[in-house]
Amino acid sequence: MVNTNPPTDASPAATPVTGRDMGPFGRAFRFVSGVCGLILLYFRLPWDEGAAAYLGMMAVYLVLIAGAYIAVFGLLRERMLGRVSPWIPAGLFQAPILIYPFGLGTGPLHDALALYTAGSLLVNTFSGYAGLEVTAVPSLVWRRRYPIYSPFNGVDLAERSMREGLAAHSGAARLPWIGAALVTAFVFCAFWLIDYIAFMPFLQENGIGPALRLPGPVAVVLLPAAALVAWDARVRRDRGQGVAALVLVLLTPAFAVDMVPEVLWIAVIAGGLGVAVFTGVRALVRRSRSAHV
Repeated sequence: MVNTNPPTDASPAATPVTGRDMGPFGRAFRFVSGVCGLILLYFRLPWDEGAAAYLGMMAVYLVLIAGAYIAVFGLLRERMLGRVSPWIPAGLFQAPILIYPFGLGTGPLHDALALYTAGSLLVNTFSGYAGLEVTAVPSLVWRRRYPIYSPFNGVDLAERSMREGLAAHSGAARLPWIGAALVTAFVFCAFWLIDYIAFMPFLQENGIGPALRLPGPVAVVLLPAAALVAWDARVRRDRGQGVAALVLVLLTPAFAVDMVPEVLWIAVIAGGLGVAVFTGVRALVRRSRSAHV
């Protein structure tokens, strides 16, 4: 679906836009994730005699990465961004993350991209922009906030749904929503943020890190929360809550595997590719039909 909301840095719209606007929990979640990412990177970097050369190459790659994202964002901002489904630019801008699973590039390149990504989460936090983290800096440079989907939008959708659910009920009717909100926050924090923390070297060395990680099947406690959101969405005919319920269901299997953020990044790339192919095929079909009319 093409988003028609104005992509400016003006005051937030009355109705939050997924991939552009965030709430306080989404902001805090990104901040903690960004800080943890930077701490993990610090421990991963070589601090021996060759550190200066390594860090120098990292700095060069960091400038090139930032420059490339800013340039591509600027090139596409009037041609594509805001005109096509937010999935398509999300898949495009997230594609460089594939250098990790395919083992492409050098160590300084990998760490420069990790630094750019973690730092971008902090930019997201302080700017309030909920788009894909690697587009946080370009959005500041070009002063445009286009909806571009990110794995962290799962947090935003859940937060918005729980907040609206609590606001729509009072008294004892709020208790299930309070429980659902607590369960949802528990799952996101335990299976996303704790993964960052558990991999800190000083916790891995003494065995505390592995002990912090919960078994993946525990994440099924998220499903009752999703069921409550779905039921309420049906009663109120709230499309936004219906999407939130579906996202919670679809995310549940991801929490059962190691390093949830990486799995979700791959899902964003696949989603962008799928939507792009579907959009291209549909355009060709429409052109073909128009030619025969």
